Parts: sequence; C-alpha cells; structure tokens
Amino acid sequence: MGLFCSAQAAEGLWLPEQQPDWPIQPHGSAVLKVGGCTGTFVSPDGLVLTNHHCILDLLQYRSTLENNYLSLGFLAINRELELLAPPDFTVSQTLERTDVTGQVLQGVSDRTTGSARFNLIARNRNEILRQCETERDVSCRVVEHYDGQGYLLVRDQNFAQVKLVWAPPVNVGHFGGLEDNWQWPRHSADLALLRVYNADGSVYTPSHWLPLSPAAPADGEPVYVAGFPGITQRYRLQQEADMAFNEFYPNLIQYSERWLALIQTAMENNPDIALRYIPTLVRQGNRLQNLVGMLAAVDKYGASDLLAAQERELRDWIATTPDKDRFNTALRQTESALEFRQATLQRQLWWNFFQELQLPLVAQRLYRLAEESERADANRTRGFQVQQVPAIRSQLISQVRQFAPEVEIKLLVELLMLYQELPEAQRIPFIETFFGLDSSSTRESILQRVQVIYTNTALGDSAVVEALMKTSLADFRRNSDPWIQFAVMSAEQRLQWDLQERELRGLEQQGRSVLMEAFRRHARSKGARLPDNANRTFRLSAGHVAAEQTGVTTSEANAQDTLDNEVLAEHQAPAARTTLKTLLAIAGTEDRYELPFNMHAAVAVHGAGCLAESAEQLTLNFLSTADGTGGSSGSPTVNKRGELIGLVFDSTTDAILSDWHFDESRHRLIHADVRYILWLLRYVYQAHELMAELGFEENADGCSLNGQPIIPRPARVDDFHQDREE
Repeated sequence: MGLFCSAQAAEGLWLPEQQPDWPIQPHGSAVLKVGGCTGTFVSPDGLVLTNHHCILDLLQYRSTLENNYLSLGFLAINRELELLAPPDFTVSQTLERTDVTGQVLQGVSDRTTGSARFNLIARNRNEILRQCETERDVSCRVVEHYDGQGYLLVRDQNFAQVKLVWAPPVNVGHFGGLEDNWQWPRHSADLALLRVYNADGSVYTPSHWLPLSPAAPADGEPVYVAGFPGITQRYRLQQEADMAFNEFYPNLIQYSERWLALIQTAMENNPDIALRYIPTLVRQGNRLQNLVGMLAAVDKYGASDLLAAQERELRDWIATTPDKDRFNTALRQTESALEFRQATLQRQLWWNFFQELQLPLVAQRLYRLAEESERADANRTRGFQVQQVPAIRSQLISQVRQFAPEVEIKLLVELLMLYQELPEAQRIPFIETFFGLDSSSTRESILQRVQVIYTNTALGDSAVVEALMKTSLADFRRNSDPWIQFAVMSAEQRLQWDLQERELRGLEQQGRSVLMEAFRRHARSKGARLPDNANRTFRLSAGHVAAEQTGVTTSEANAQDTLDNEVLAEHQAPAARTTLKTLLAIAGTEDRYELPFNMHAAVAVHGAGCLAESAEQLTLNFLSTADGTGGSSGSPTVNKRGELIGLVFDSTTDAILSDWHFDESRHRLIHADVRYILWLLRYVYQAHELMAELGFEENADGCSLNGQPIIPRPARVDDFHQDREE
C-alpha cells in the first residue's frame, strides 16, 4: 500500500493554478465544454470524444422515424457524411480565466445589501462582459469563486460548426437503461465522437489533444480527471441541507415519479412519441434515481448529523475570533434568506416543473424576445442580443420537436392536480385564472380546459414559432393564441418574482461570501486547504482506480500499517472493473440487457481481438476515487503519462452525497474505458479511418496505438509499483 498513499483520493475540484504537485496535468486547451458536459480532443483533426448521454438532444434533433439515430446509432464513414449539430448545441474551449473580483465588487460595501447589492454586481458583471465579447464566436462568463469571495472572468471560444461522427445505439450507450443509473457494476458504452470546424468549414486543428492509452488502467493506479463539473454545495448550513433532505427532494421525487410514469406509458408502442421524448425520459429518469439515491445515502451515512457537526465546529471557531460579529451577521442573513425560500418552496417546485412543459416555455421565451427586440442591442439582457437569436431559434425548434400534444396534455393535467395540493399561501393567482381552477375543479374539468388550450394553440408548428420571432411586441400582445395570452397575462407576476429573487440573491451573496471566508480561515487554522465548490469552470481532481469498499474506509486503511491488499480485498465489493466477459454473462437476461446482433457477431468472430488476450481481460468500465459531480460527465481521465484511459460518465449511489459532503471512502466515479470504443469501432463498425485517426495500427505482429504496442491485459498492481519505482 505504501507507494499509493500519495495517490489516495482527496477532496478537491481544483482550478489548474491551485493543483497539487501531480506528475501530469491535462492541458486545458484539450478539454472542452460539450453542452452541459465535458469532452476532449483525441486527434489533431478536431475529433472530440464525449459521452453518449451528452448528445441525446443532438441525436433526437437529427433523427426521423426512418433514420432513428437514437435506436440505430450513427457512423459517418467519411467527413462528408458527418451530421451538422443544431446551432444551440455548443462545444467550447476555455481560452483564459482572469480574476475580476475588484471590478465586480466595485462600489459594493457591507452596507450594500439585498437587491441593491445584486443589481450593482449584475451591472458591474455586464460591463465586464460587454468589454470582453468583442470577437466572433467568443463568449464570456463571470463566475463566482468561493461563494462570491472572488470572481473569475472566463473567456470561451465557441466552435463555429459541430458535427456528429459516431454514436452507438441507445441500448449500447445506455446499456441497462434508467434502472442502472448510479449503479455498479456497469457495462455502458457511454461514448460518442464529434468533430469541430472553423467558420470557413475547414477542420479545426487543436494545439493539444490526448493520445489513447495502449494499456488498461491498473487497480490502484493514480488517475487524473479534468472537466467542467456542475454545482456542489459542500459548505452549507444544516438548515439548508435539512430543507433539501426533508422537503425539497421528497416532493421532487413525487413529481418526477408521476411524470416519468406518464411519459413511459405514452412511449410504449408509439415510435413517434418515443423519438420525441427520449431526451426528456432520460433526464427525468436520471434525476429521479439521483434523488432517490441521495436520500438513501443521507440515511445510510447520517448526512444531517455530519453537516450539523461541521456547522457546530464552525460556530465554535467563530466564537473565538475577533470577527465573530461579522460572521454571525452573515449567519443571520443566510438563515433569513433560507427561511423565505422554505416558505415558498412548494410553489417554486411546482413552477419549475411547469417550466419543463414545452409550449408554455416557448410562449414565454417568444414574449421575452419580443420585449428585448424593442431595445437597442447594447441594452438587451444577456442571451437576447442579435447574435444569440439563431441559437434561440434553434432552442425553440428543438422544444417543438420534443413535443407531442397528447403527452403534454397528460403532464399538464397531472401538474394541475398537484397544484390543488399546494398550501393556500403558495397558490398562484394567474394559474387559477387561466385554467379556471377553484375548489370544485375535478380531473375531468381540468382535462377539458387543457384540451381546449391545446386545440387552439399553434405553437406546436415550428413555422409559426419562427414567424412569431419577428413579431413586434404590440402585435404579440394582440395575438389570440392561448399560450401567448398566458405569457402576456403572467408577465407582471413573473417580473415580481424576479425582483423578489434579486433581493434573496443579494442577501445570499453577502452572507455566503462572508461564511465562506469563515470556512476557509477555519480550515487554515487546522493546516488544511479548502477546495472551492464546483461551478462549471475547468477543474482538476485526482484519485486512483479502486473497487467500492464496504467495511474499511481509506482513512482507516492508511492508519493501519499492517493492513495489506489481501485484507482490504475482504472488505471490497465486486471488482473495480467490468469486462467484455461480464457483459456477455448478463446480455439477454432482461429486456434492458439486450445487445444488437452485430455485437454478438463481433464477439463470435473476433472475441476481444488484438485489444486483449480474452474477453475477461477487455475492460469496459472502471471505478475511481477521483472527485466529481454532475457536469463531470465526459471528463477525460488520464494516467501519469498523460494518456487517455477513459471518460467519466456516472458515479455510484453513495457518491451522490458528495454534492453535500465528500468522503473518499464512499466516493466512486464510473468511467468508460477507451478500450471499449476501440473494440466497437474496430470489430463492430469496421471504422478503419477513425481508428487510424485515433492512432490505431494493426499488422501481422499485433496492434499498436501511436506507435506503442497495445498491452493485451490489464496491468497488475505489482507491475504498476515497479513502473513507479523506475
């Protein structure tokens, strides 16, 4: 165990400039944002590897019933056949990060609070962004750092064209279906290839890309993950955690379960609806299982007690500091904002689900666009400038393509039935007026009203939506379409909500930034460095390949000098990797474990091919202890030589709790091994040109990657130790 101690997982999603002394750091220009996920360059010709689940909307957008790329998969055998992604599907590269804390907080003092603080910071941020976004295909973001203690200006290059190159069928990319999300073992080829192009149509040539590893990762081997993880909330008060665990998550589960059941029923034996709603089904199902897993982990590990102990320790430390009055004021501000959020929590949850319906959201965005179009471009709200209009159009058309009236009617009726259960103080007057709700409303009367609305709306027609994008605000307000009238009549109340949200956000900005200072100073007093919460900026994390542990935590193992690998193995769950052999063992045992015929044929003819000695040696998925969260999907995972060994695509159920509280003994990310994509491309798809682009060569003597012979079995721990000593 000794040689691996320095490589044990440690909490931290670090900015590159904060990284510890690692042997390798993936170059930032090789790692990309792909929609809400991550991807990486894997060739000098702009080839990008990401997760299959990160491109579901792209696949759905380009699919028809005759050419359903979700169910059939897709391969462009040459570049002329690659499929162009819609304009709102973005792939971007971070060009630079600049500390702009002083500029963002200019004019802000301790006396600036609530909406005044929020608005001043927003104006300062917008001015920074206005000066930053002066080049074509360059977008800028100002993001909070350490909960508002600092601010970073992130400048991104958005690639002019993105094209789909390869994606497996959904039953291969999501093998095991929704039920297997957040579970281990896994056998998913959650992988896809894109290519990015310059504005003139030429292939983009990256300055850096990651070569694929000729060897599968060894158990215990250090790994390094780079990506754009989403949001963590690890330094929160127990009050906020309890609100989430006891009220928000359970209610969200109730909503998700009812919606998911309706969508699944509607999709059965209806290919058209299935095509339209697969992205929605996956998102809803993924969220539901995440929430169920989160609450299970909360109970299993006593998360509320852990967070309560963390807060008590912080409060005890605050009581000893000269700044205790300032810190206690921040505590009261944060608690006050949380109390208001709790008082309106059920209304906000209901409204969030209402915003997931397609046509109401289309109407609201069209109305907002009509409002913004009345202003000079320089005065428009971010996201509605002239340059963003093509992306808005693409988003609206995508929403229409993911809409079927018979499904949305059922979802809305169910949602209105749930509305009837809201506390009186959290009701929404314009909802009751528009839908004619009162104490006598029944499911049948609600259904009749909703059917009339969808009979009379034209927003399900993409041509109508495109025409409305050019409509003046005055004409828009006169339009008789029921959903447009809904957008108009609800505008004033939605504006009031926005103003209220600004007040709360201002209080939270002020309180949380000061509390984060307390958390950081408390950590330093103990000789520790506190990692920032994730916020969709480029981050690095380190860990090692490891199975789940059921009886001994990593910290306990490190504390026991006599504890060797054999003793640890007794406390480990099934292996840290799955293989082609374990895939074949479960293939066909359930409907969700069915594989396409061409995969069975490839196994029968080639076995593991030249990539491994046997099916038992061909790694498909593996676990690591590296830090990560939502948004880490697609993050490249490299070994100490800087070679790509896999992509993050999920985590285990216990690791979901890391959004609130990290513990290396239970935290495991799930990665798709690059060997799986090589096997699929070579033996299932015979994609020889793509294989060559990835550096694969094959001759009578065997196979190689980038001139290095492929090692046909996973390295052993002893081999890895020897390599480290050399």
